[in-house]
Amino acid sequence: MFDWDADTWERAGRRALELVERVSTDWAERRPGPEAGPEEILASFREPLPTTPTTFEAIADRLEQVAKHSAFIGHPRWMAYITASPNPVGVLGDLVTSAINPNLGLWRAAPAATAVELQSIDWLKEMLGYPAEAEGVYTSGGQFASIVAHAVIRNQRAGWDVRREGFEAPNATPLRTYASAESHYCHQQAANLLGLGTESVRLVPVDEAYRMRLDMLGAMIAEDRRKGYRPISIVATAGTVGTGAVDPIPELVELARSEGLWLHIDGAYGAFAVIAPSSPASLRAMAEADSIACDPHKWLYAPIDAGALLIRRPGLLAETFSFHAPYLHAGEADARIDLAERGPENSRRARGIKVWMALLAAGRDGYRGMIEQNLRAAARMEEAIRSTESLALAAPRDLSIVCWRVVPAGVSEDRLDDLQIDVMNELERRGIAIISNARLRDGHTALRACIVNFRTRDEDVEAVVAASAEIGRSISRSG
Repeated sequence: MFDWDADTWERAGRRALELVERVSTDWAERRPGPEAGPEEILASFREPLPTTPTTFEAIADRLEQVAKHSAFIGHPRWMAYITASPNPVGVLGDLVTSAINPNLGLWRAAPAATAVELQSIDWLKEMLGYPAEAEGVYTSGGQFASIVAHAVIRNQRAGWDVRREGFEAPNATPLRTYASAESHYCHQQAANLLGLGTESVRLVPVDEAYRMRLDMLGAMIAEDRRKGYRPISIVATAGTVGTGAVDPIPELVELARSEGLWLHIDGAYGAFAVIAPSSPASLRAMAEADSIACDPHKWLYAPIDAGALLIRRPGLLAETFSFHAPYLHAGEADARIDLAERGPENSRRARGIKVWMALLAAGRDGYRGMIEQNLRAAARMEEAIRSTESLALAAPRDLSIVCWRVVPAGVSEDRLDDLQIDVMNELERRGIAIISNARLRDGHTALRACIVNFRTRDEDVEAVVAASAEIGRSISRSG
């Protein structure tokens, strides 16, 4: 049934690629999200388990329904969250990878794919200015990359053999990590998963630019030491989720060194912006950090999923995760590398092939141009907001996230937060754009657009800005 001959592959592949082409082109004719609501979409796929085979043509017809009811992250006006347009080379790379079906745990199951992943990790290090001897591993995304990093940090900096003794060791001490109040929740999630407790992550207040305050960080470290806790690490965010703020990384490098703490960079969003001319200069200091989490499926436009963790000192991943189970090994002593020894995943797909392919296709200069285009589109969006009556910028911009508020004349302050959500929802309902919302330092709500899409142009951001103002005025008049 599944052992297709060449003709069957050709017929089915042609039908599938026709659909891939349609969902990857003609963006002006397509909404960024579906018209149907959740109830209709759920009902359209609810059916009994088939007891007899279904032809591929019939399955392809059902795939048409999947496309019809999909949100298109590749759409130039998809600006919600930090999810990027998938590059076409990576899309085809995923197809080929699935056909080969390498299992990246062991060299025997994925020799070429392992070599490709190692090469592409080397290229990621080079892009970020990281030392050649550093090591790395692919993960499902930046969130899991940071969780893996925290496991390494815990084992390296706890002061006792956590891996062997856990927290029942006689000299176990409560550990502390410091992250911006604007940081991603994955750092608290890591503390929960690793048995540290979420309170072990101290959230440091931010300044007016949403960047970690160094004075408060220093005071919190000193306070915890006085209480008998053991500070082990600082997390610097290179592009916060809410506003895209970049923490003061050069100063955090120096503070981490003086305090003897591990410095981890959560660069899931902004790390690769370092190669763009107009990105914050402070990003260059990432090269001095002990570890970096980054997301090729964000600003390298890889299809989901593809995250990566880089560790400055080689060997620490294996120290943390290696078990060298005898049923997986037979005493090999050659140059082979088993990536299961470098992370918590054994069975996993070869995420690096699509990243490798896209790096070959675009090169550093190609990526520099595309990321710079996104930064300039965000700058143009700011200009359009400033020049539009009834709109106001709501937060400073470091990268490609723009936050603004719709503030029509005559709308009371206590109604404005609800108005932002109404505008966001109406933009989606009309099929104009999909954006998200951000919570500001003062507790108020703003509209938020994140541009990590190689298709987004000035006319797209201008249209979103104009529509948000028009919708805001319309709602305020009718309300």
